[in-house]
Amino acid sequence: MKIVFRFVGRLTFLSIVVMILARIVTACTRIFWNTNPDLKIVGRNEDFVTASHPTLVATPKSVQRWGTADSEKKPRAIDWTVKYGSIAVFANNRFPNDGMNEAGLTARTLYYVDGDPNQTIAPDDKKKELDEDRWVSFVLDNFATVADAVEAIRNDVYIVSIQGEKGSGYSYATPKHLAMADATGDSAIVEITGGKLTIFHGEEYRIMTNPPSYQEELENAAKYKDTPAEELPASWSAADRFVRADYFLRNLPHPRGNDAATAYGFMYSALGNVAMPAGLPGPEEDRGLIKQLVAALTDPTETYGDSATFFQTISDLTNKHFRFKSLIAPSDVYFDFSEYNFAEGQPVRIIKRIDEYAQQGWSGNVVPHLVEIEGDIYDQDIE
Repeated sequence: MKIVFRFVGRLTFLSIVVMILARIVTACTRIFWNTNPDLKIVGRNEDFVTASHPTLVATPKSVQRWGTADSEKKPRAIDWTVKYGSIAVFANNRFPNDGMNEAGLTARTLYYVDGDPNQTIAPDDKKKELDEDRWVSFVLDNFATVADAVEAIRNDVYIVSIQGEKGSGYSYATPKHLAMADATGDSAIVEITGGKLTIFHGEEYRIMTNPPSYQEELENAAKYKDTPAEELPASWSAADRFVRADYFLRNLPHPRGNDAATAYGFMYSALGNVAMPAGLPGPEEDRGLIKQLVAALTDPTETYGDSATFFQTISDLTNKHFRFKSLIAPSDVYFDFSEYNFAEGQPVRIIKRIDEYAQQGWSGNVVPHLVEIEGDIYDQDIE
């Protein structure tokens, strides 16, 4: 998805569009099912005007990475050597927005348009910069547990947004918040509001959508704890989806034993109740803005209306199993960690446009379709 606009004042025009439009077209949902004693799984809906050219990326141990793509900022950015192999979905070859590592830690970012993409720190602070687009890689590459990742985010790094250059194919900052979960059932939600880092850490933080702030989402959802299903709020707003996701998670039946296939089916059922159907129209007052965003796409035919759930993922933290379901496919595909070699010296491997696997005639295990690349995914062209 290549989008380029001219600057208007201190913000790009697209930044303004995104801030206004994000409530409609970037309405993602994360559900962590950690109340099942036998299985810990996370489900996620990715909602936008297109699938954002997703690339599936398998990263082995010992790849060298930095917390920024800007060579001038590297001296003050954090750097690391990949400790845990991972599988992740990269939007536009630019940033991972969903993934899981071999230790059973999973992380994903969702739009948080009410947040501040820049974390404010004192001039003498010794923390290292971590660009927002490297957030998920930093977590998956370095940590096995939510607790360890939270400690590092609190103490070792400060997060800043990215402002791409005109013509780069990535020309705007995108405020995000982060959700993490691990195989013990631990969870954390990370937000930056007013320049301040806020972390909700504990197994009770199971749902995440978009704005308003996470504290407001929790307070709103609490009002519906005793509400029957037929009286739940039914819109696709972030607050209403949060309430419905919370309700269906609390009422999911437990599969018999460690029946992962049934659990995946139950999770897809819950995700379906907060998914955006293809062709869902946005409010009349926003149609013009949506048309402008779609018109700026490299290929406007990639969209299917104002917004849709373009893909869904399931991360099975117990069995180390990652599943991907595309809007334009009748069934999902999967990555089994037990069948992949993440050892040092292995290359980074990818599948471009993983959302089009059904159009390639693929089903089931995607490991055979991974293709070796030269260098790291961050060395590839933005698409």
